[in-house]
Amino acid sequence: MSKLSNGTYEKYATQYATLTLTDGEYALTVTPEKGGMATSFTRNGEEYLWLRDKNYESTDRPRCGIPILFPNCGKPDGGVHHFGGADYPMEVHGFADLLPWQVRTATDEEIVLTLAPNGLTKFVYPFDFLLEMRYTLEGPKAGLALTVHNTGDKALPFSVGFHPYFGVSNLDNVSFAIDAATCSQNAKGEQPAAPATITLTRKEGSADSIRLLTGVKSPMTLHDSGTGHTVEVAFDEEVFHNGVLWQQDAERFVCMEPWNGWANSVNEEGRHIELAPGESKTFAWSVTIR
Repeated sequence: MSKLSNGTYEKYATQYATLTLTDGEYALTVTPEKGGMATSFTRNGEEYLWLRDKNYESTDRPRCGIPILFPNCGKPDGGVHHFGGADYPMEVHGFADLLPWQVRTATDEEIVLTLAPNGLTKFVYPFDFLLEMRYTLEGPKAGLALTVHNTGDKALPFSVGFHPYFGVSNLDNVSFAIDAATCSQNAKGEQPAAPATITLTRKEGSADSIRLLTGVKSPMTLHDSGTGHTVEVAFDEEVFHNGVLWQQDAERFVCMEPWNGWANSVNEEGRHIELAPGESKTFAWSVTIR
């Protein structure tokens, strides 16, 4: 049985109110004002997520915790979406991770946050919607479920993804157990078949390392031999069929991300979700720590 508590991140110059679910030795913390994202997941006080201090304090796009990606994953070609014959500017991963979310429910059983359109969203995304983000905790398993509601009078085009940052001791200590159809370092062009063992190694001369995966099977698992941590990302394969592995040099994290879109998928017919007026769709997944 989980329990709910309130708090703040007092470590930072900018203090944010937090909500924390606990279940025995496990605790999951959510920060509604910071993109509605999970910002801590611990076992006996030992942290499994990763926060980039200066980034957490700033108003920049969060590159820590578990950002929510909506209405796009990655950055569309030319930095724009095309709707109704007009071009609309769009940042990488959309805007849901940049905005404060509202608390709808905060109980021992769940935390539910919501995000509705405002002047900023209408400027870059001319649609009516309601996002509901539900967090639960059962022992070592955190449940995350985003429901997208089309509250407008026209079709709602979008993609959804999540960008969890898991703390690691060193990239060289990390191994993966992932089954995927393809594995590439570039979303464009032919996607080569995934090897039997997927690795994430530094590319010489590059500031980061990336693997773009399609046809991903649930779960994706990483193990850090340095800390002994194992993290499992499980998901509904019908709604999350792509995955991303990403790491940035000199930083102690690895991202293992479930996506249902691609960098330009909202602009490409048949490669994104479209909800009719009044329709809703839920994108559920979980993180289990050991």
